[in-house]
Amino acid sequence: MLVSFALLGPSICAVWLPAIRVPSWRPVPPWVLLFAAAVIAGLSTDVLQWPGALSLVVLAALAWATRNAGNRWLSFFSILAVIVLALALALHVVPGFRNPVVIDAARLSVDSAPFTQYANFDKGAVGLLLLALMAPHTRSLGDLRRIARTSLLAAVVTVVVVLGTAVAIGYVRLDPKWPPEAWTFLTINLLFTCVAEEAFFRGVIQEQLAKALEGHPRLVALPVLVATLLFALAHASGGLPLVALAALAGLGYSLVYAITRRIESAILVHFAVNAVHFVGFSYPYLAR
Repeated sequence: MLVSFALLGPSICAVWLPAIRVPSWRPVPPWVLLFAAAVIAGLSTDVLQWPGALSLVVLAALAWATRNAGNRWLSFFSILAVIVLALALALHVVPGFRNPVVIDAARLSVDSAPFTQYANFDKGAVGLLLLALMAPHTRSLGDLRRIARTSLLAAVVTVVVVLGTAVAIGYVRLDPKWPPEAWTFLTINLLFTCVAEEAFFRGVIQEQLAKALEGHPRLVALPVLVATLLFALAHASGGLPLVALAALAGLGYSLVYAITRRIESAILVHFAVNAVHFVGFSYPYLAR
């Protein structure tokens, strides 16, 4: 079972690697080969069943069609289909996935609510496909250096604002720690949560709205506001305090993405908030 996840994680990282040149064939992105191996391993270990695997193939085809659509209406409907299917997969509505529990009802602080974490193949695969096929990302070290200072500054400001507010409203308290679950949480949170959510909310929603509104300077803030609002509403199951905190965090992610137009910026800021929350404060929140 773990083989499929051991391949899915590196396939996400491989998005930034150059294509492999095969004689008498088109260059092949390394992530495609690793992802294919992850899907095969998932099918062979029952992490994946055929309905789930086919849904990922359909999502990949739709994302590719969106990127290459020459017709405005074809592009619109393919984007809409990508959003619906990606959301269904991320919410675990699509059958054909068996996501294992990696942290089971752990109390990471004496007064925190119990925390459970899953390794979600469906959500991780969505993040990979949207990241690779739709989200604008850096293509060189020079491009990465160009956004580094802005991204780090945004990370510091967003961490201070979000977690400072969380402490002020009594949602969390300061609790520095490094529990045995730390590496597991941080790895899965980065690759299967931050990448997936930023690729969806910023790389698809915000990016496509920004493209659609080019030439309308009065509406330049609309993509930022829409992506922020949708991100906040996605956390509605956690109650009003979490929605408010997600809105603050989402605003930070959306603003840095609007400035850099590179998905790495939003991923870095998102992961910084989650990592500092986990390591430095009661996680996920104080038990009522």
